[in-house]
Amino acid sequence: MKVPPEQIQDVDRPELTETFVDSMTLSSFDGAAARLTFTVLRMQDPQPGRPAQFKRYPVCRMVLTPEAVVELFNRLNQMMGALQKLGLVKIEP
Repeated sequence: MKVPPEQIQDVDRPELTETFVDSMTLSSFDGAAARLTFTVLRMQDPQPGRPAQFKRYPVCRMVLTPEAVVELFNRLNQMMGALQKLGLVKIEP
């Protein structure tokens, strides 16, 4: 549903916790919704003489409407532009 911005009031929820994510393992789009699974790697207890072992855990699953996917894409493009200006990212054609 398209709602004019002047009819929307943002409400903060300080009790909402942040979730750290270091990877995205699953994404799909079925024509009606995009499903994204965000994950984090956690190192297991080290074992002498063995390389470090990690497990990947899901920490957040998001389901987005097509409109929300477009908005996310646009905002990520803005962020990438800012990172490029700072020299942290090189965008290649």
